Amino acid sequence: MALSLSIPVPGKSLPKEIETNPKKARAWVESLPMTKVVDAARILGQNLAALSQAKLSADDRVELMEVYRPVVLVVLDELEAIYAYSSLPLAAKQRDAYDLASQIRTECCTAYKILLMEKSTKMILFNAKKNLPAPLCRAMRFLRGLLLQSYKTYHPAPPGVWQEAYQLYLYAEEQGLLNEVGDDADKLTVNDFFTEMIMVSLADPYRLMQKELDKVSDFLMQNRGLMELRGNADGLDPQRLFVTALDSDQAPKLLVQGSKPPPGQVLRVIHAVKLAERLQQKIRAASSSAAAQSRATHDLNDLYARLSRLWGDPPKRQFRRNPTESPVALCSGIKSLAFFAEMAANENPEADAQAIRDGDTIPLLKIPDDPISKSMGIEQWMVLNQSANGLRLHREDAGSVGITVGEAVGVRFVGGRTWNVGVVRWLTLLDGASLEFGVELMSPAAFSVTIEPTIGGSKPIPALLLMPVTPEADADTLLTVTDTFADLREFELNDSESTSNVRATTLIERTSRFDMFQFQPS
Repeated sequence: MALSLSIPVPGKSLPKEIETNPKKARAWVESLPMTKVVDAARILGQNLAALSQAKLSADDRVELMEVYRPVVLVVLDELEAIYAYSSLPLAAKQRDAYDLASQIRTECCTAYKILLMEKSTKMILFNAKKNLPAPLCRAMRFLRGLLLQSYKTYHPAPPGVWQEAYQLYLYAEEQGLLNEVGDDADKLTVNDFFTEMIMVSLADPYRLMQKELDKVSDFLMQNRGLMELRGNADGLDPQRLFVTALDSDQAPKLLVQGSKPPPGQVLRVIHAVKLAERLQQKIRAASSSAAAQSRATHDLNDLYARLSRLWGDPPKRQFRRNPTESPVALCSGIKSLAFFAEMAANENPEADAQAIRDGDTIPLLKIPDDPISKSMGIEQWMVLNQSANGLRLHREDAGSVGITVGEAVGVRFVGGRTWNVGVVRWLTLLDGASLEFGVELMSPAAFSVTIEPTIGGSKPIPALLLMPVTPEADADTLLTVTDTFADLREFELNDSESTSNVRATTLIERTSRFDMFQFQPS
């Protein structure tokens, strides 16, 4: 097959300050101000873009990329430390680091695509096939980097990433190079990078909490070869399969009986049950070890259990979504939720915000605008659809409330007297600064309290006493900062009117942002 990759038409003259002599280029790239990584990245990106558009021989381009590559990898790691674990919308510094990382990855990928195009057209004449594994793997590595960068920050995949990854995969398959090592340093192949991209996309990345994507990638790299890509589904359980079109620009999706196949003619079936079984083995091994009670093991087992369900027995939707378009007030985080819950509890019930429309009195959304409330973070979002236990929320422009997967949020409806407590389950950044995310509602109301460990406590910890869904049930669930829960740990609970001693009993959920657990009187 002929490669069809997006590359610029080389032909521009290089600026005089850009070195093409490898020795001088190495001295230049090593002189970049790495203590000011954003400045270094900006200069590096400009040079890479100029090299991509310059007319260079294949050998010169290979040599220059080998000079640049070690510094590029260091710069990308430093940039990722700035942008990868921030709440959305990204602040200016994080946004700048994200854009620079994207530019550098794109330009590096372009350089290797140019090499591939040159070598593939001369392959017969110069026996260039032996020189293809390295640029194939490196182009795929940078495509994978662009995809993972997007997933880590809940951005959509850049246009063309899947299309070009599929092209490289099919070309490597045709040339018998899928399992050829492209870099002796890590022994990875085109198939390894491609498998990781496929399975990460099927890990529901917009539902992963911060840093969980790194753990998914680690697991996939440690268990290479367990995912099967087939031309048909013969002999396989159709309820446990995924499908992708290798002549499209679309990510793989769940193969659901009766649904439309993805657009394209080159369809492949993805069978990931062996990966799911390996996850189950790891969960059983960890559960039987002495370290099973550690925080790290708990978090990893929780992630593995979710991946096992996604890859081995994909979940179906439980509740119907009802379209709507109504405003809600939103706050984020334990401290903010506790503040606004206490404010709501002290409101005058006769002071509802109302308006007259067509002769009828209608309630309005109440969003306090005093300086303290603004500093705590509160703003209006729109509900796009609602189910029995969740909401899909949308906001057109950047706001003051930071959002990330696994964060506790407060939602107050028009006319509502309390703050519903929910958890962000998925998050997507749309065009510009628009955001959408999904909330699972956990409680219809919460009361601000503090808790203090009776042993080893230093100061009161802010917490929320969650009201049960059914009024007749006891309120026995606390939401507080992460790493608060320990089995049978005792606390003094203060609700501003009285204090009582309680004992933690069951951990319901733990994320990077909160602990939710049940308690009983001690």
